[in-house]
Amino acid sequence: MRKTEVWILASLILTSCAGLGILSEAQTDFDTGLGLFNRGKYQEAVEYFESAVSLEPDFAEAYVYLGRSYLNVREYGKALPALRTAYNLSPDTVKNEVFNLLIDALFGAATTELKKGNISGSIDRLRETIGLAPDSKRAKDELSDALITLGRDFLSKGNIDDAIGAYGEALTLSPDNTRAYLGLAKAFLEDGDIAKALETIQKAFKIDPKSKEVLKMLGDILGK
Repeated sequence: MRKTEVWILASLILTSCAGLGILSEAQTDFDTGLGLFNRGKYQEAVEYFESAVSLEPDFAEAYVYLGRSYLNVREYGKALPALRTAYNLSPDTVKNEVFNLLIDALFGAATTELKKGNISGSIDRLRETIGLAPDSKRAKDELSDALITLGRDFLSKGNIDDAIGAYGEALTLSPDNTRAYLGLAKAFLEDGDIAKALETIQKAFKIDPKSKEVLKMLGDILGK
């Protein structure tokens, strides 16, 4: 176990034992789960951590290690409820460490949803991430990319207004994203608004004047 993990666990146990009156049965289940966790048996540990939080709903460290167990087997969606609860219950001394675990789970869940083709689910997870970490460049960039994918999906179905909205939101998050400009220009072009399409692709050209996609789109618009 790394030093940081030991510190998290020790701080949580001290706080819980002092103020929450953890039931001995819940503590026993937690200790069994922790032993399995430390041996890398994460899936087996889940059962004991689940039992611990069922017996003692304010058992912060059990929620932490339940979330960590799910993270280690890449079941991000299952890690999220445990880590949200752990974050709310954790003392200030370890809140930042639990926060980082929660952010990892949100990124993992967003990626998983996107791979399954659930764009909206991915966007929801990334919006939650930005809500918790509004200055996260990674969250903004990944949400921008997900919105571009959503815009492309809208456009393929003929939902031009929705596509324009998705691309516009992507650009709000990532103003230098040429792919968002390309998508937005295409949406305007399909909507018959050549002036806005030209204005949009010119912005992309200023960012990346050597882009073949931008140059092609610019030529297509000027040829109209």
